[in-house]
Amino acid sequence: MKIRKITIRLTCAAALSSALCLLGACSKTPPPQPPVVINLNNPASLTRPEGPTPSQPCQKSVQQPLPQPSSTPPAVQPCPNNIQAAKLHDAPQTRPCLEVENMDEASFFNMQIHEMALQLMRNFRTEPGPDGPIAVATFVDLNNLYRTSPFGRYLAEQLMGELQRAGFNIVEIRKTESIMIKPKFGEYGLSRDVQEIAQESSASYILAGTYVTRGRYIMVNARLISNQNNLIASSGLKILRRDPFLDKMLWPATTPASGHAVRIPVKELGQMSDIKILSES
Repeated sequence: MKIRKITIRLTCAAALSSALCLLGACSKTPPPQPPVVINLNNPASLTRPEGPTPSQPCQKSVQQPLPQPSSTPPAVQPCPNNIQAAKLHDAPQTRPCLEVENMDEASFFNMQIHEMALQLMRNFRTEPGPDGPIAVATFVDLNNLYRTSPFGRYLAEQLMGELQRAGFNIVEIRKTESIMIKPKFGEYGLSRDVQEIAQESSASYILAGTYVTRGRYIMVNARLISNQNNLIASSGLKILRRDPFLDKMLWPATTPASGHAVRIPVKELGQMSDIKILSES
C-alpha cells in the first residue's frame, strides 16, 4: 500500500514537472533584437548593424523620390477676380466657385455679371478684342426701350468696371466738363443733366443691352455694337432666377417724360463732328 502511494506521488510530481517545463518553454522571452538605426538625413534607408534576424529576412530598402510640386491648379478654385484672360478665345472656362453655396444674393448677382463680361470678351469676332474705347449705355426693358430700373442701371455700372479691370478703355459719357461743387452737399463729377456733362464723346463701340422678366426668370442680353458700321461685334446672354433682392432691383421701373430726347453724339476716333448737342429733333 505504501509502495502504491509513493508511485502515485512520483507520477504526479513527474507530470507537474513536465507541465512546468512546457510552460516555461512557451513563456520564454525571445533574445533581444538589434536596434534599428534610422538615418534622419535619409528617412527611406533602414539599416541593421548585425544583419537580418532569422525570423524576418532583411528587405532591400528602396529610395523613394521626393514629391515634386504640381504645376497644375486644383480642379476647384475660388472665383476669379479679373477677366484679363477673357481677351483670348482660348481662355480657360470659369471654374466653379467654392463659396457659391454660402454666397449672399447681391454677391451672386455680381458673379453673374462677371460671367456675362467673360462672354462678351470670348465671343468677340476678332482675336485681339475691341481696339478702341467703349461707351456703356443703360440696360433697358425689352418691351419698352425707354423704360429702365435700378436693375438696368446697375448692370451697366458693373459691366463698366468689369471691362475696365480687363484692360479695355471705357468712356464715361456722364462725366461733367468740370468738377461741380455744391455747398453743403459735396463735389460732383458725374451728371445726367445735358447742360452739365461733356458735349461730345469718342468711342469705337457701344455696349448696350436689354432685359425681360417672365415668371421666376430674368433674361438679359448684352451686345457690343461697332460705332463705325453698327455691326454687332460681340454678344452675351444670362438667365437669372428672380429672388427678393432682384425683385427690389426691378422696382421702380421708370420711363422718361414724353417729349423729344436730347442726343449727345458719340463719334468714332478721328471722326470730325461740329455737332455738340442735338435737341428737339
